[in-house]
Amino acid sequence: MTDSFGAQKLERNTPEPSLAEAEAVGAVKKLAILPPPAHPARDTRPITNLGKVFGQFAELQQQIGEQVGALEDSVHHQKQDLAAAMSQLPELRERINWLIASFYEQSKRDETVRDRLSGHDAAIESVTESMRVMREQQDRIREQQDRWQAAFDEVIDSLVRAKTVMTRQ
Repeated sequence: MTDSFGAQKLERNTPEPSLAEAEAVGAVKKLAILPPPAHPARDTRPITNLGKVFGQFAELQQQIGEQVGALEDSVHHQKQDLAAAMSQLPELRERINWLIASFYEQSKRDETVRDRLSGHDAAIESVTESMRVMREQQDRIREQQDRWQAAFDEVIDSLVRAKTVMTRQ
């Protein structure tokens, strides 16, 4: 017989030759029987108390059951909290939208006030410039008045001198 790789297979059911056949062939060998080797003394195997093991298993099941129950309660409470929070979402959304609208309106009013103030700033700058020009004109007028006053004082002084000269003569 050959297998799929072409190697010869041994038959598994080959009969053992009988003692007479083996002696005839000369294949009989004598085996020496030796005592088993000495093994160190083993401790006795611990005896497992199945009742104790099942008791411990039952305790673990009880603890796990309690923990699962606590987890289920926690999940239930969290679901209730989440449902309460979700029920408030529409109201919160409405408030947020109201705040956004209020801020938008306030920003528009602020922009209007800023525009007015910038217009006032321009008017103030214009008035300030006009005041500066008026001061310069007043300064020039004072200078002219001072010159006129000096001229009149000179004329009066010369008339007084002329009068005194005329009265001496």
